[in-house]
Amino acid sequence: NPEVQEKLHAELAETILNHGALHSESLRKKHVPYLHAILRETHRITPSTPTSVMKENSLSDIEIHGSIVPKDSLFLMDSYSVGMDSAIVDEPNAYRPERWLPREVEARKGTPGEIVDHPFYRDAFSQGSRKCPGSRVANNEALIM
Repeated sequence: NPEVQEKLHAELAETILNHGALHSESLRKKHVPYLHAILRETHRITPSTPTSVMKENSLSDIEIHGSIVPKDSLFLMDSYSVGMDSAIVDEPNAYRPERWLPREVEARKGTPGEIVDHPFYRDAFSQGSRKCPGSRVANNEALIM
């Protein structure tokens, strides 16, 4: 995708001019938002795992929006299907890192598409105590590649 590559090159060149070099501080999201948007778009299209969270409701039946989910059922947050659903993501087959920049994230608020910005979907390595212990290494390696 030559346009994406050109935008990223421009962002990195500007960052080097402003910071003197690429290092951990200059690679933070506030300095290179387009680079972080590229990583997020890549994870949307090719997630590290198709499911980001799997939980069991082992205590009791649960009612969600009028539907009863029986005790001992498994809940699955399927990040790949959500990220490729045209009812949620505009042009899901297009590689558009811009969809993760602040202006578009803000525009999604209050729409069905805001689900992709939920912490369980936005991070490719899950959340909380079940988060992949290697996620920081993987993300940092991707940033410096």
